[in-house]
Amino acid sequence: MVDGEVARSVGNGNESETTILLDAVTKRFGDYVAVEHADFSIARSEFFSMLGPSGCGKTTTLRMIAGFETPTSGRILLEGRDVSNTPPYKRDVNTVFQNYALFPHMSIFDNVAFGLRTAKVPAAEVRTRVMEMLEVVRLPDMADRRPNQLSGGQQQRIALARALVNHPAALLLDEPLGALDLKLRQVMQLELKRIQRDVGITFVFVTHDQEEALTMSDRIAVMTQGRVDQIGTPTEIYHTPSTPFVAGFIGTANLLPVTVVSQSGDDVTVETRLGGQCTVSAAGTTYAAGSEVTLMVRPERLVPAGAPLHGAGSGASIRATVTSMVFQGPVVRCQVRTSAGADLVAHLGPEDDPGSFPVGSEMEMTWSHDGAYLVPEPIAPDEAGVTSMEDDQTAA
Repeated sequence: MVDGEVARSVGNGNESETTILLDAVTKRFGDYVAVEHADFSIARSEFFSMLGPSGCGKTTTLRMIAGFETPTSGRILLEGRDVSNTPPYKRDVNTVFQNYALFPHMSIFDNVAFGLRTAKVPAAEVRTRVMEMLEVVRLPDMADRRPNQLSGGQQQRIALARALVNHPAALLLDEPLGALDLKLRQVMQLELKRIQRDVGITFVFVTHDQEEALTMSDRIAVMTQGRVDQIGTPTEIYHTPSTPFVAGFIGTANLLPVTVVSQSGDDVTVETRLGGQCTVSAAGTTYAAGSEVTLMVRPERLVPAGAPLHGAGSGASIRATVTSMVFQGPVVRCQVRTSAGADLVAHLGPEDDPGSFPVGSEMEMTWSHDGAYLVPEPIAPDEAGVTSMEDDQTAA
C-alpha cells in the first residue's frame, strides 16, 4: 500500500497545481469494498492512469471522480472544491467511454458543438472553438460528415473533441481504446498523448493494458483488490516496483524468494532458495539481516553466461534447462527451468546467439549487478519464477 503522503505528491507539491484530490476515499457496495482508502492527488495538466486487472476498483474510482458514484467515506476535491456529493452535470469534468456515443443524425460539427450550444455560447464563438478543436484532433475537413462516414479511430478523436471543447478541468477516459484493433490502438495511444499535451488539460485514464499506461502516462496508479499498490512514473513503476504484484503486472518479471544475509552501504547480499548468494543494489533502502524479500530480474536483463551483460558490474548466475524457444520478432523468448523447478524467461537478441541453445540443453543464465532489484515484500517459495499479466486482457 502506498503511504498517503507519498501518494499525494504531484511533482512540485504545490496544492494550487492540484486538479483532483482523493482524500481517504472508500466505496462499499453492501459488504463488498470496491475501493479502500484511495488517498492521492492528480496534478494540473497531468496524464494520470489508473491501471489494474478486472475488479481492482479503477473504474469505480473514475466513476466517483465523475460523480456517477458517491464515496461511502472520504472526500473528492476538484480544483480545491469538495464535489463528493455534487451531481455529474455540475462538475467541471467530461467523460469519454469505450462507446463514443456520437449522435448519428448530426454532422461532426454539430456533435462537437452540442455542449457549447447547450451552454448558450454565442454562435460565432461556437464555430471558432469547434474548428479549433477539430484542428487539434487533425480532422478539420470532416466537419460536414456524419459519424458513420468515419473510421473507428476518427470517431474516437471526434468524441475527444466533443469532450474537450468545453475546456473542462479534467477529462476522464474509461477504456476508450478498447474497441479498436491493435494497430489503430497503438496509433491512438500516441495521438491521445499529443492531444493532451496540446490542450494542456488533466487526463485521467483507466486501462487494464500495461502498454497503454506506460506509453502515455506521466504517472500511473497500479491498483489491486480495491487498493492502490504504487503510484509513480512509468520508469519507477517498471524498474522499482514496490510489491511483487506490481512487478508481475507491469510486463514480465522473474521473481525469486531470497533472504537478506548482510548489507554494506548500498550493496545487499542475499541468499536465494536456488542455492548460492549474490549481491544486489539496495537502491537507498536498508534491509535487516534475515529479512525475507523478493529478487526481481526482468527478462531483458537475463542473458546466457558469456554474452554481454545488460548493465554494469557482475551479478549472479543460475544453471537451468531450456524448455522452450519462441521467436517474437525483435527477440526470442527463451524459457528455462531451474533445478528447483522455477520457470524463468529471458529475452534473447541476435547478439545472444539463441540458435545455440536447443530445447533440452543446459545453460547458465546470468545478470549484471544492477540488472536485479529487491522488492521489499516476500513471495512464497511456490510462487518463484516468471510472473506475467501480459495475457490478461480482460477489461475492468
